[in-house]
Amino acid sequence: MILTNGKAYLEGKWKTGLDILVEDGKIADIKPRGVQKEGQVVDAQGGYIAPGFIDIHIHGSNGSDVMDASLKSLENISHFLAGNGTTSWLATTMTMSKNEVRSSLKAAWEYMKSGYTGAQLLGIHLEGPFLNPSAKGAHAEQHILPPTIENYRAITEGFPGLVRLVTIAMEQEGALELAAYLKEKNITPSLGHTRGNYRQCMSAIAAGVNHACHFYNAMTPLNQREPGAVGAILDSNTVTIELIADLVHVHPAALRLAAGVKGRDRVVLITDALNAAGLKDGEYESGGMPVYVRNGEARLKDGTLAGSTLTQDKALRNMIKIGFPSEDVIAMLTETPARQIGVNGFKGRLAAGFDADINILDSNFNTVTTFIKGHAFVKQLN
Repeated sequence: MILTNGKAYLEGKWKTGLDILVEDGKIADIKPRGVQKEGQVVDAQGGYIAPGFIDIHIHGSNGSDVMDASLKSLENISHFLAGNGTTSWLATTMTMSKNEVRSSLKAAWEYMKSGYTGAQLLGIHLEGPFLNPSAKGAHAEQHILPPTIENYRAITEGFPGLVRLVTIAMEQEGALELAAYLKEKNITPSLGHTRGNYRQCMSAIAAGVNHACHFYNAMTPLNQREPGAVGAILDSNTVTIELIADLVHVHPAALRLAAGVKGRDRVVLITDALNAAGLKDGEYESGGMPVYVRNGEARLKDGTLAGSTLTQDKALRNMIKIGFPSEDVIAMLTETPARQIGVNGFKGRLAAGFDADINILDSNFNTVTTFIKGHAFVKQLN
């Protein structure tokens, strides 16, 4: 297959006059346009050819939830994502009982081994249960556990290599020991759902914690005399932040400030989407609690934000709309998340030998066609 007649995203820039050659689900080569004569030609019609997006923090979509612990639900989510430019993802858990979380891990484990026909599930983001109850957000407080190695093992034993990212309130007793244990296993510990002060958060960062869960949300804010978690994360040049660019969770000015400090190599655009993503306003359930969606905003009864209804292609357009160069936003959706979960050797770039996870976008950055390992998904218009 030859993808041609588009602006290809290479080395952080849009480049023209190139063909992307795909063979056996991989990018075989990138050559000057017209050099390769044989193959199925895919005409980008002057649009953009970008790597597939990677969502490392998503709970569900299209009526399905990771906590359904169902292969059918995971397949439904994967198909929805593939229609919106996301080619791989981490199934993100909620704070529920140990048995319920283990059931969701078992379903993901089986789904990954059984093959897939949509966006590729790369593993698990364990968002709970190691949170601070005072910063629980939309998580169920009764199921929050101390962040100990023993508790982590009890939840994840029997699923080696499945978990790639774990959110932890780093000020809690046992948190730094758990973070060190995770790093030994090549799992990314993430600072989040925290009431930690500046000193506590900087201690975690000094210990090697280099990722922050949905930055700004469910963490201590910046104050001139107590910079809090937000200040510690901004003050560190090693921490990569997740941002929800739905323009609800984070004000456009705050998005510009955070990404301006961090740069595109330290920002990951996530959706934190729940099962209502892709559906109409109404009442849903997430983590065993009722969630009310009005005007696309998902909240608990008390008004607490409970995830989003965002898609990554919409996040791309939102970030461009508020002033970011498209080249920077693409990095936040591809190369940076790939690095943070350890898949940057085969995901997140248009390069020879990488998986042929590719998006064709139109001039307004709408997803036209998504390829996952060379298999095409055509955007379904509502």
